[in-house]
Amino acid sequence: MINKTAALFCTVFLFPVIACAETVYVTDLLRLNLYEAPRSQGKIIKTITSGDALQVLERQPNYAKIKTTDGTTGWTKSAYLVPDKPPRLIVSQIEQQLVSLKKQTANAIKEMKTAMENAEKYQQILHSSESNSKSQNAQLQKLRKQNNEYVKSMKTYGASIPLNVYLLSLLLMLTIGIASGWYYVDYRIRKRHGGFRPY
Repeated sequence: MINKTAALFCTVFLFPVIACAETVYVTDLLRLNLYEAPRSQGKIIKTITSGDALQVLERQPNYAKIKTTDGTTGWTKSAYLVPDKPPRLIVSQIEQQLVSLKKQTANAIKEMKTAMENAEKYQQILHSSESNSKSQNAQLQKLRKQNNEYVKSMKTYGASIPLNVYLLSLLLMLTIGIASGWYYVDYRIRKRHGGFRPY
């Protein structure tokens, strides 16, 4: 009988002490109700969560009248309103900034590679143009030299050529030129139309 009484005594008086010694934590994800009136009176207008930006319109003991970003106004407990952003929101914003920076860095690297490739192409084109220019200048100088030699030859031997021979040679060269031009045009037309003449 005494043992039963002692066990009942321990259960009734010591259990609340054990329960009070339990450790609990407040979650970072907090949800608050927004009421029409202070002291949690009236209809629940909206539920707000951690990280929501709020504008304080009025304060009363333990309560504050706030305005949300969508224009909703109401009363909620002021103890859970802090001037600083919660750590969870700060971390989320930093992660978003890091993602954005990574994308910007990747785009910058890609643009830089493209610019370097284009610069190499332009450099090759420039070298090729310079080489072509030198080659064309050399050919031009050669043609000028040949032309000067022809002029000198004409001055030397032109007077000794009879007029009729000169005119006949000129007519022959003109005929050959016209025939060659017609043959070239005919060849291009047949090549374009698979060997057939469209005329």
